[in-house]
Amino acid sequence: MTFWPLAFMPSLILSAREHHSEIPEKTPLSESEFRSEYAHAMKKFKDAYRNIECRAECESLFDDPNDPSRKKRYDYSAHVLARENSIVAILDYAAETPLGGIYSNEVVCATPDYAFELEKNEPSHPYLLSSVTHISTEHLRTRLRIITGHYKDCYLYAAGSLDGCLFEEIIEKPSFRVTKIERVHPQQEESSELVALDFQVTDDPWAISRGHIVFAPDLNWAVLEYQYRCDFTATDYTTYSGRNIYASHQNNEVPVPEKCEHEVLNYHADMLPITQKYSANLSDFSLGTVDDSVFRLSHYGLPDTPLTTPRPATNNLMQWFLIGNGILLALIVFYVIIQRFRTVKIQENLS
Repeated sequence: MTFWPLAFMPSLILSAREHHSEIPEKTPLSESEFRSEYAHAMKKFKDAYRNIECRAECESLFDDPNDPSRKKRYDYSAHVLARENSIVAILDYAAETPLGGIYSNEVVCATPDYAFELEKNEPSHPYLLSSVTHISTEHLRTRLRIITGHYKDCYLYAAGSLDGCLFEEIIEKPSFRVTKIERVHPQQEESSELVALDFQVTDDPWAISRGHIVFAPDLNWAVLEYQYRCDFTATDYTTYSGRNIYASHQNNEVPVPEKCEHEVLNYHADMLPITQKYSANLSDFSLGTVDDSVFRLSHYGLPDTPLTTPRPATNNLMQWFLIGNGILLALIVFYVIIQRFRTVKIQENLS
């Protein structure tokens, strides 16, 4: 299987051909063994991340060589909070790099029932509601979590995700297939054994086609580095790559990252590839400190009314049907009264 180059790929793996005398014999790893161990690790991961928050100093770069005027850099700090299946990021952009030259602050929230975005023109101004989406299907929930929560998930959940896509969900896709899996030995003698996995996916609605991942079993199977590709058409595709660095001494059973680096290359016919790079230095991880109120608009000084689920269309139709019938009945009663009044008048005139 052939993969594209990764500019910042660390030198974690030595060639067995060059160092065969120094590397001990590797114990084979079967796919069933990997799936069993990884499922156990993910259960531990999700239990630990059920209520968690952290802070991050982030940098985002966008470069379109086809249009140099679109080149952008954003520096921002983020406070990321997650509880169960809800996540929110509170972002403060550096004064010299506001988002789009307009927003100085932003809040992005995704829950199982709704997603919303807030923004400020100036730090001293109140938040303005820019969008609310009510989630009605599992597919929409998944897509919104990836799109709205993308740059939060890829940092906070870096140990179990590939650029925001949880590997636990990728491996359960019906057409997922492992093409190669092996134990590998890192360059540093004191480092623990790693596991490298190559995979393919066919007929995937997310357009994922193939990828490569390096795991650290001793760090609860945390993702150290990855590459994967999404094919949209014969000429349009995107490659994703990244690496995560973890603290040498972990306070929690499940490791948390210290630094994450990601790169996205977008390829289109007759165009130079468009590059997106983003990185984050993470700190101040804490468990069990997130309250449900941070996923409500009222936490940011706005009414919660827009978060109320709209009434189903059938109820609206029934409501208008009843109103229409009420108006019709009122007209009939009014007509009968008028007719009776006219009859009485006629009788009075005749007498």
